[in-house]
Amino acid sequence: MKIGSVAWGYTSIPEDMPQGDSLERIADKVKALGFDFVDYLSTEESLESFFTPQRARELGEYVRGLGLGIGGLVYQRSGWNSPDPEAMKRQFYYFEKCLETAKSLGAGMVSCILPGPYGAKPNPRPSPSDKLADRPPKGYDWQADWGRLATSLSKAAELGEKYQIKVVLECFARTLCSTPHAMLRLLEEAGQKNLGIQLDTAHLMAQNLDIETAIYMLGAEHIFHVHAKDSDGLTRGNLAPGCGLVDYRAVLGALKDVGYKGNVSVEVEFSRDPEEYMKMGLEYLKRVMAS
Repeated sequence: MKIGSVAWGYTSIPEDMPQGDSLERIADKVKALGFDFVDYLSTEESLESFFTPQRARELGEYVRGLGLGIGGLVYQRSGWNSPDPEAMKRQFYYFEKCLETAKSLGAGMVSCILPGPYGAKPNPRPSPSDKLADRPPKGYDWQADWGRLATSLSKAAELGEKYQIKVVLECFARTLCSTPHAMLRLLEEAGQKNLGIQLDTAHLMAQNLDIETAIYMLGAEHIFHVHAKDSDGLTRGNLAPGCGLVDYRAVLGALKDVGYKGNVSVEVEFSRDPEEYMKMGLEYLKRVMAS
């Protein structure tokens, strides 16, 4: 099992627009820290203004020249359940641009962010004492919303197959697909072998869900990638592996037990010293794997 690092952990805002050779310089850091590969992130802006096919190819060549692999590319738009045909057209327009960029980079996966209930207006929760609620609109039709999600992701996986790129789902807490039960149902209804789960340890911890049980439920055939991000059970959950409550010995043991053949990315965001915490997570995971 190889261990990678997410490139967006080295920027103050993960969605920062790349500038000049900023992604090459991040790859330099990832290599120096001892990781095996790097994951990159895209936005509408970067897909339009930065990631030309030539630029993506050059970046991929540079990264591989360092001896690193490129794991995946994140697709940030989450509008997979929109009932608006124009909005869905825009969703797929940028998704295909992301697939094209991933192909030029040499990335094997595109990671998709999933939506919450369509039309919901969740409260911002400025303090821990405020109540949490997604607040779907009056008359909200969950079944129709879920159906749009499953249908559009099935089409996305078909498109990914055209580019020979796996489509993986990042299942945040409080989205339409946040639990292993929902993940299994979505994959079954989408019905595409090219569609799988990007298991994020902190997202499951945020919901008080047992990570090892989720791994056994999903099985190796449905887990395409793993994000190692720790949580203390109170914060958003952006701690280096080993610094929170996640039992990575149990997690990695469960992954081995189900026959998982993929890799793991250390994902630490919004940290005051990215290189320190990324290295901390890498060294911890290596010790756990060795034991």
